[in-house]
Amino acid sequence: MVTAFLPAETPITAALLRESNGGHVPSEMKADGRIAFRVKALPAGGEASYFAEEGESAARAQKGGAAAVQDREAVKLTIDGKPILAYQTSREPKRKEIPSEYWRSGYLHPVYSPAGVVVTDDYPKDKLYQHGIWSGWQKVDFGYSHPDFWDASRRKGRISMESVGPLWGGPVATGFEARQYLTDMDARVGSTVLREAWSVTAFREASRVPYFVVDLESRQDPMNGLVVLGESSLGGITIRGNRDWQGASKSIFLSSEGTERSQAQGAPARWCYLGGKSGGKQAGVAILAHPQNPKAPEAVFIDPEEPVMGFAPTKNGAISLKPGAALYLRYRFVVLDGKPDSKLFDRLWNDFANPPVVRVRGLGEK
Repeated sequence: MVTAFLPAETPITAALLRESNGGHVPSEMKADGRIAFRVKALPAGGEASYFAEEGESAARAQKGGAAAVQDREAVKLTIDGKPILAYQTSREPKRKEIPSEYWRSGYLHPVYSPAGVVVTDDYPKDKLYQHGIWSGWQKVDFGYSHPDFWDASRRKGRISMESVGPLWGGPVATGFEARQYLTDMDARVGSTVLREAWSVTAFREASRVPYFVVDLESRQDPMNGLVVLGESSLGGITIRGNRDWQGASKSIFLSSEGTERSQAQGAPARWCYLGGKSGGKQAGVAILAHPQNPKAPEAVFIDPEEPVMGFAPTKNGAISLKPGAALYLRYRFVVLDGKPDSKLFDRLWNDFANPPVVRVRGLGEK
């Protein structure tokens, strides 16, 4: 998958992309003005030229596609009619027994495999503060205040969705942008600590491929002074897996470094995988960390028994954030059916970490 900004002076709002031989290439314009398309094959050091002009991609007329729809409770992404994931916008859970201090919005759940297996959980009984794919930090210094955005039971921090939009979809990918507030509930009650913006993109792969690829980009801006994310093995972007995977014997863990679960906690890795069986079907999810993330290669967080996994950049040291200097985190999630595939994860990580170099110029320019 390749994305590129067209020149600012180019008055194109819906791009039709062509190869040098004149053939059409499925593409779409994202909400931020980038054009997205897929390169079929390009050897290392190779080059390929494409031409963009005003017009709808021919692939839009074909059957299927990727779409994003918002209702009163969530933004829902589908590919060729199959559900991919939902971003929860409603703060109040459907389960009435959940205490109000645990209520939150602004996370991904459910997340589905191509065969329809749900690979996430929400408000698990053992840890009510864990939600599908979510963000949060355990140790935070905010002036004289010390909010906790990891364990909601401490009532020292609150995370809530602020707004959603824009949404996009088409022949190549679908996604949305969203913003959420991290609010202090400790010494500076009600003060905004961080404003987090998410960009979530699900890619439409070939129908024969037994996995979904979802990119999550997080930008976190301090709003009211210096914020220090203290050294901790808890915090960042984390996934709570299917409740049927509870117990180390009922789940499979792998990392790019071949580290076993008992030794992986806090160890650096490029990717990590967690999966198991639910309803008799094997499925799982791998998290691929971008090498430009702070503290890369990031430390793995994996619970010894519970199906909880992620990367904890603060494990390798505190991160200080000043107004005007945002924290950027990028992760790729690979959700697949069947057994995990280390070679597939290595290849997709390389595609993620080292995409083709794109040069965009107007016709006639050198």
